[in-house]
Amino acid sequence: MEFKLHTTFDSLAPFARAWDDMLAESITDAPFLRFEYLRDWWQTLGGGEWPQAALVVVTAHESDSLIGVAPLFESVNRDGQPALLMLGSIEISDYLDLIVRPADLPRFINGLLDFLASRGPDSWRALDWYNLPEASPTLPALEAESASRGWTFTRETYQPAPYIPLPADFDTYLAGIDKKQRHEIRRKMRRAAESEIPVRWYLVE
Repeated sequence: MEFKLHTTFDSLAPFARAWDDMLAESITDAPFLRFEYLRDWWQTLGGGEWPQAALVVVTAHESDSLIGVAPLFESVNRDGQPALLMLGSIEISDYLDLIVRPADLPRFINGLLDFLASRGPDSWRALDWYNLPEASPTLPALEAESASRGWTFTRETYQPAPYIPLPADFDTYLAGIDKKQRHEIRRKMRRAAESEIPVRWYLVE
């Protein structure tokens, strides 16, 4: 597995399609990890959340195929340490993670930490990764790698992201809510369809 450090999004642009295709099969598939989203987030550094930062995206390739992406940047974290953080941190994006298929995670994260320790930026002293999903396999993999390297690993709940599990289809959803809510949704759908402004209603699979 060959690792490469990227300090601009220009050098990442050729991998944009492969990045998003791999995301669909990744350990965490979230819109906050799409190439376009993180590229645009970087342009404003989270709307100014990070006044100073340097891009540190690491890609891994094997036989010209993209195997993994660590979308990182370097800055001084909230504890005053020079750290490598996830692009999208902290306040803007709900779910962040490494971009890698489950089967490739163990060797990707092992190689990534070797690469960052030997050929990454000189100044970083911590991996400060926010907003990883609680069930992400990255967390136990990081803990195991930290133990094998004699690194300190700390995990804490930052701000739980609320969510609503949805049923498989819209009709089942409507059947599961109370009569008044169901009536209101159908009334608004009729009003939208009858509006003078064209409205197109469709379900996203």
